Amino acid sequence: MLVNVVINSTPNVINKILTYRVSPDLKDLVKKGSLVLVPIGKQEATGIVIDFIYDIAKKGIKQIKQVIETDFIPPKMLKLGYYLSERYFCPLGIALNTLVPPAMNRRLKYRWRWQPLNESENKEAVSLAHFLSPTAGLIADFLLKKKTISESQFSKFGKKSEIIRELNLLESHGLVKKEWFWQKAPRQRQRLWVETRPEAVEAVENLRKKAPRQAAILQNLLTNGPQLVSALTSGGGYSSLKRLKEQGLINFSEQLPIKANDNFNEINLNKEQQQSVNAIVNCLGKYKTFLLHGITGSGKTEVYLRSAREALKKGYQVLLLVPEHALIPQMLNRVRQELGEEQVAVIQGNLPDGERTEIWKKSLKGKIKIVIGTRAALFAPLPRLGLIILDEEHVSSYKQDQAPRYDAREVAIKRGIMEEAVVVFGSATPSTESYYLARSGRIGLLQLPLRVGNLSLPKVEIVDLRKEFRTGNHGYLSRTLKQKVSNTLRTGKQAILFLNRRGYAPQVICRNCGQVTLCDNCGIALTFHNDSTLRCHYCGHVAKFKDKCKFCGGKLARLGIGTQRLEEEVRALWPKAKILRADADTITGRGQWEKIYSTFLKGQADILIGTQTIAKGMDFPNVDVVGVINADLSLYQPDFRARERTFQILTQVAGRAGRKSLGGKVFIQTYNPDDPAIVLAAKQDYKSFYEQEIKLRKALNYPPFIKLVCLGFIGTNEARVIETAHTLTQLINSSESNIEVLGPVPGYPPRLNNNYRWQIMLKLTNWANNKKTLVECLKTFRNHSDIRIIVDVGPINNW
Repeated sequence: MLVNVVINSTPNVINKILTYRVSPDLKDLVKKGSLVLVPIGKQEATGIVIDFIYDIAKKGIKQIKQVIETDFIPPKMLKLGYYLSERYFCPLGIALNTLVPPAMNRRLKYRWRWQPLNESENKEAVSLAHFLSPTAGLIADFLLKKKTISESQFSKFGKKSEIIRELNLLESHGLVKKEWFWQKAPRQRQRLWVETRPEAVEAVENLRKKAPRQAAILQNLLTNGPQLVSALTSGGGYSSLKRLKEQGLINFSEQLPIKANDNFNEINLNKEQQQSVNAIVNCLGKYKTFLLHGITGSGKTEVYLRSAREALKKGYQVLLLVPEHALIPQMLNRVRQELGEEQVAVIQGNLPDGERTEIWKKSLKGKIKIVIGTRAALFAPLPRLGLIILDEEHVSSYKQDQAPRYDAREVAIKRGIMEEAVVVFGSATPSTESYYLARSGRIGLLQLPLRVGNLSLPKVEIVDLRKEFRTGNHGYLSRTLKQKVSNTLRTGKQAILFLNRRGYAPQVICRNCGQVTLCDNCGIALTFHNDSTLRCHYCGHVAKFKDKCKFCGGKLARLGIGTQRLEEEVRALWPKAKILRADADTITGRGQWEKIYSTFLKGQADILIGTQTIAKGMDFPNVDVVGVINADLSLYQPDFRARERTFQILTQVAGRAGRKSLGGKVFIQTYNPDDPAIVLAAKQDYKSFYEQEIKLRKALNYPPFIKLVCLGFIGTNEARVIETAHTLTQLINSSESNIEVLGPVPGYPPRLNNNYRWQIMLKLTNWANNKKTLVECLKTFRNHSDIRIIVDVGPINNW
């Protein structure tokens, strides 16, 4: 019997499918999806069995060496890998690697096992080993006691290359055998959180004189909220923590403590919520996709959780996806309150590899009921999957920017079909494509038109920044916004200030010659940060800021505003306020966002400044005012979705105000107060915006009426990149198809990490036929070896 194997561990052959023979003793162990060890030249590599061939007449076929794991990738997940490969123009080996955690290959290790079985054989074997060489004799003595030797133990006997040569010698005489095995995941260090008990407020004053270290720890916790044990004891203090625990003043927990809603389980669904739950639950056990369109604060999460509860009762497993890891703590807390803590797992991109691998293996064995996570969680191998939920389905982070460049929404629908599961997309501002599918009846439409408790939407005021400037206000906050924030702080409420640009100043320019300071690698303006560095937000390049121009010696000016500069101005305006900032510069490690989120949720901070992280799906009940500092940042991007994204982000951030009480005020600061995207976002009028947008999309022939494919060209030689782009453009234009070609044009940015980037955009009216044409063009096209071509089906983000 022969099998086709996709190599998944050797980069130079990962694109190939190779054929191997299965020996009779391994025949019963090999299945489609099995992980096997195979020879490639003089090397060994792991691969995944994808098909059987029963033509045994072929000769010269090498044999599989070992079956490492029989049931490695389930049949349905294997089919999903084929789908990823075919739809997104991705090698099957890379597509299949997407289905397994990144630590899998790194945890696959080999060892050498002692072969003799009894005492008489052992004596003869050791004598032979000593006869072969002194080093072989030492290895034999060790193996006689330990039975196996791993790669990490080679160093005690000499150089690795020499030891492997000696082991091969012993293997040739039948004394040892090489075998592969799964190395256990590294033990995860326990991360304990500390929070105060109610008694701590009175105790802190009593401890200041007799136990100042304990008092300092308590004061830190009372001021800043829950802390990690490691943070509280970085300079010592374990005994102080132990003593505080003994006195009943603090609690330890493995999860970040989040204030619970004691009446959570008593929430009554309104009519529209109950209808939505019924529609979802009635379809469990068969495929159906729904779009749950509900205004901000309408209780979409409650619909998710009630539907998940019913799915669990029927024996199904649940996937609950959010677009960013910052949204996981809130969702995880809600799930634990509603559905319990047992058999709930989190999968996200920044999870330690060992932990992610263990969750994957538990999912495969059916030991996990609910998986919460970002798009990576979509590939959790749940054998009884019945419900897939994508919250905030409109967010662009559901699109993968590396091969396979999949859209999680498309893959969720495909997996729903394969698993006969219900798929639910939820959003207050659905993507135009998803809402079009719902309006045309291709997927179900569920609507939540009212806020929970019949609360009104917040009042939104558009502030004309042109008038502010003409009246002498040169700051970044309008007079009306400053006045409202001051009133809010006096009443004990909280405020959110949104600015979708991190750093201090987006540009540094010479006042004398006008030269902008650019990144040497990308040719993009460097952003000034308040640690006196200039940073490229594309490639990560960092340079020390100098106040003189390197071209003419003139004085450098810092133009524009980022979240750091906004924080500086806010602190100057309200020096007594407790201020938090949430952006890519403050959320750099695991647990940092959870700390910010918990602190603000508990009312231990007054103002939260942030980028998109704070705009999506956050539920802060005490927020009374929201300010959008500059609504124009995304309005004129070189992207046909620019207005849609502006509308979405403004509607979403405005929805953070007044969620649990009457009132709430939102201020949208803009230089374009009459733009329809801004006016309709202020009214939270999604349907009117959709009607405008869908007419524009149809007139300009953009999705959902056609399929977009971006072809990107990358290389260090700009002339050859341009030549390649033009040559392929001509080839596609000369083909007998109705593919509309836009470009070639430079990418955005045109240079990244010293690689030049050009692109062409293809509009495909008939996906099936046009795809075949595109595949043929790519096959016949002769590319320069130094130019890399990427194919992005359904691009969402600028390339």
